[in-house]
Amino acid sequence: MRLKGRRAGADPDVVRVAPGERGAAQNIAAGLRAASAGQTVLVAPGRYHEDLFVDTAARVCAEQGPGSVSLALRTPVRITAAATLTDLTVVGADPGEPLLRIEDGSVELVGCDLRGGRIEVIGNARSVLRECRLTGARLAGLYATGNAAVLLERCVVTDVDGIGVVAGESAQTTLRDMWIDSVTGSGVRARGTARIEMLRCTVVAAGRNGIRAEESASVTGLDVTVSRSSGDSVFTFGSARTELTGCRLIDPAAAGAVAADRSQLVLNRCDVDRAGATGVVCRDDAEVNISAGSVRGCAGNGVFVTDRGTVTLTDTLLGDSTYSVLHVGGTGRLTATGALVGPSAEHGLHAIGAGSVELTGGWVRGCGLAGLSTADSAGVTATGTVLAGNRNGVVVGSDRPVRLTGCVVDTSSRSGVQVGVGAAVELDDCRIDRAGTAGIVFEQDSGGTVERCAVRDAEGSGIVVWTGASPQVTATSCTAGAKNALFVAEGGGGRYVDCVFTDSAYPAIHIGAGATPAIVRARIRDTELDVDVDPQARPVFEEIRLTEVAKSLLPPTALAASGDPAVPAVAGAPAAGAVLAEAAPTEAARPTEADLPDLLAELDALVGLDRVKQDVQAQIKLMQTVRRRREAGLAAPPLSRHLVFAGNPGTGKTTVARLYGRLLAALGMLERGHLVEADRTTMVGEYVGHTGPRTQAVFRRALGGVLFIDEAYSLVPPGHTNDFGQEAIATLVKLMEDYRDDVVVIVAGYPLEMSRFIASNPGLASRFSRTLTFEDYGSTELTDIVEAQCRQHEYQLADDARAAVHDLFAAINHGHGFGNGRAARQIFQRMTEHQAQRVADLTDPSTDDLLRLTASDVPAAGSVA
Repeated sequence: MRLKGRRAGADPDVVRVAPGERGAAQNIAAGLRAASAGQTVLVAPGRYHEDLFVDTAARVCAEQGPGSVSLALRTPVRITAAATLTDLTVVGADPGEPLLRIEDGSVELVGCDLRGGRIEVIGNARSVLRECRLTGARLAGLYATGNAAVLLERCVVTDVDGIGVVAGESAQTTLRDMWIDSVTGSGVRARGTARIEMLRCTVVAAGRNGIRAEESASVTGLDVTVSRSSGDSVFTFGSARTELTGCRLIDPAAAGAVAADRSQLVLNRCDVDRAGATGVVCRDDAEVNISAGSVRGCAGNGVFVTDRGTVTLTDTLLGDSTYSVLHVGGTGRLTATGALVGPSAEHGLHAIGAGSVELTGGWVRGCGLAGLSTADSAGVTATGTVLAGNRNGVVVGSDRPVRLTGCVVDTSSRSGVQVGVGAAVELDDCRIDRAGTAGIVFEQDSGGTVERCAVRDAEGSGIVVWTGASPQVTATSCTAGAKNALFVAEGGGGRYVDCVFTDSAYPAIHIGAGATPAIVRARIRDTELDVDVDPQARPVFEEIRLTEVAKSLLPPTALAASGDPAVPAVAGAPAAGAVLAEAAPTEAARPTEADLPDLLAELDALVGLDRVKQDVQAQIKLMQTVRRRREAGLAAPPLSRHLVFAGNPGTGKTTVARLYGRLLAALGMLERGHLVEADRTTMVGEYVGHTGPRTQAVFRRALGGVLFIDEAYSLVPPGHTNDFGQEAIATLVKLMEDYRDDVVVIVAGYPLEMSRFIASNPGLASRFSRTLTFEDYGSTELTDIVEAQCRQHEYQLADDARAAVHDLFAAINHGHGFGNGRAARQIFQRMTEHQAQRVADLTDPSTDDLLRLTASDVPAAGSVA
């Protein structure tokens, strides 16, 4: 018996649809009726006008592939079985109605072109769409509801008058490698208790939000790009949760991301760039967690916290915002660890209302108003934070104390710390350097505590205390101020115990009329005049010690008894008993221009490296010219200080890098000139989210000096395109741009591998435009290194030993992997070991025996790798 729709001799598992062909089904509906579960309905090319109800677990596919079969619908296609539709073009009659309504079963659509209506997946249906295109719908491109589960993979959703993809009730939707654009509503929306997972997706030009989560829904995203949204890139409210990792939110017309109501927003390794309003907003009772990412170029604030919102920042770059980078108001709370904040035309951090802020580590820099500012009843605690290059470092205007512990406030163009009228500050173990006016200013009726702090190189006075102010200052030093070390204005007060006032241009201490400060156990050093006291002032001086003071106006009763008893330790001051000597520095002193000839001589004294020496000296001359042009008010030529050191191991790359940093510091081109060594193990993590923070951490340690990355090519191992090293490079390139004047990066390694490394990323090629080539040492140079080791460790190299060492190096293979200078040091070590064995056998060795290395101590060529 022959079934309709099946030709004699044809595949028994195939039902053919071909209008006008004898033995074939005349339309798709007939083919489906003829098909049994598991069979294929093969549709001949053509345009089919019909309505379909798919209740058979069959596969319907276009015989000649995509574009050959067009199905024009009058009513939606209903699917209630585990069917598969492949390579079909389906066109709806009304864009506002469903095109396909998947009601039950596990349905798969592959390579289909779905036009003029949405896809609805409801109930307990399961649906997979692969390589499909959804266009021309109204309200939504795809809508999943009930307990439905949907996977869209490598699909395009475009030209939708509504939302791209919607998941409601308890539906679960997964989007992989998706492209969503030109939708008038949101790109992706989750509501109810639905869950949407996005992987490697792009949402472009959404008419509302790129991603929207509401009610109790959740959205997770990995490697997602949301760009040019007409509203916020991401909007989360209700009790919804949105968690994005490695995502980019670019150029929204409004905010980059908003969390409202009781929602949660997590951004891990995400970049928010060029928001048309604020970068990230947290309001109501929402919670936001941002780690190892960036928020930059915002037309509003970088991060805005208000109402009762809570924001946590970890190792995040935030800057280039029109308004304050971080704004905390209401009773909002912000906790930031390792955040790099700035620049901004306004404040780095502005806390108002009853907001609370806790900062740990990190930088705040380049802000046009204050690095940190408070008002109303806001409270801020900062530990180990650096505030540098801001108009004011810290401005306290709230009625709650601002607490700073172990912080550095550097190069403020005005005051370092300004305590407003009636406000209070608590400073502990802080450093306030190079303020443009005063180091610390206590305005009228203000107060607080300053303990174990150092105020240095202020362009005005070190500490200024205005009328009614009464700070408690303990174990604090004020050094090299352009005016007074301590200025107490008319009616000012306070208590100053165990402090050091040093090297002030004006009298060390000025006390105005009616002022009542108590100054106890202070040390005044290196100044023309110790105090300048108004006749109407009522100060208290007890146990004051003077050193190198040209003239003293203090009464003898104010001075400490002779014997110079122990003085408590003071931040920035030498210990008692060392008044006439410099205190031991905690780190190498920064070179000055006076050290430049010695540093160049040290460079010239290195063995070999003639070409490298010439290149470094040329760089130094160029930078001297750049500095002189700047001092003359002329534009500086383009200058790249970052270098590639190409050479085999042991050719002196690290030594030259360390000298290069000190040379730049001597020229004033680097703050410290120290060297921080890094390699792949210190920069690249073992799991997602680990690499960015590690790279940022090592970079932060190098600020003000040189970051030396050895074997840099290992960050991009050949054939590993998804290696975490790419993330380290991207992070490094971004940091080099953000801090281009604060650090020099030197990448080093084998010549051929370094060429591949630089070519692996356009950002590297533009930043590393100069390569210094370190040639291998010759036998004579290697011998000179051994002889230098002898001098350094108090040995003498006999003439026969020198000849034997030279012959040894001439006999050793200098091919790939040869250690060069490292090999020379190892041979020297072997020689000292041989000499020790030889001398140990002598009954009464002389000093000459202990000093001299002979030819017998030189290892044989065959024993040296």
